[in-house]
Amino acid sequence: MQRIEFIKVCSLVCLGGSALLESCASSNYYALYSSSSTQITVKKSEFVHHKTDEIIQRPYVLIKTEKHKYPLCVYKIDDNKYSALLMRCSHKGCELNPQGDYLVCPCHGSEFTNTGIVQSPPAAQNLTTFPTTTDNENIYIHF
Repeated sequence: MQRIEFIKVCSLVCLGGSALLESCASSNYYALYSSSSTQITVKKSEFVHHKTDEIIQRPYVLIKTEKHKYPLCVYKIDDNKYSALLMRCSHKGCELNPQGDYLVCPCHGSEFTNTGIVQSPPAAQNLTTFPTTTDNENIYIHF
C-alpha cells in the first residue's frame, strides 16, 4: 500500500470510528424531572421517544441530580413497575454504564441486572436502589 492510500484509509477509519462513538454516546437519555427533599418525579412519557414515523420505548432513562454524585438509572420493568438504581459500582465506586437491560462497570467488569442484583464479579454487593411508586402519569422515586 502506498503512503497516500494508507493515509486515506486511516482517515476513513478514524471518521467512521468517531461517528460510531458519537452515536453510542447519544443513546443515553437524561430525563426531565422535578424533585423535592424526599422524592423525584419523572413523567412516564420520558420513556417514549418519537422518531419520525415510529414510537420507540426506551428501556431506561438517566437522571442527574444535585443530591447524588452519580446519576440514577430508572428502568421500566413493566407498565407500572420501575427500578431506580444509583449508577455507582459497589466494588470500587466507578460510574456504571447501562447496556440495554443491565449495567456494566467499565473499571473491573462487574455486571448488574436492571434491578441492581450482582450478576458478575468482582462486585459482591448489589447496587443502591430507591423505592418507586407510580400513578397514571408519573413515576415517583423515594429517598
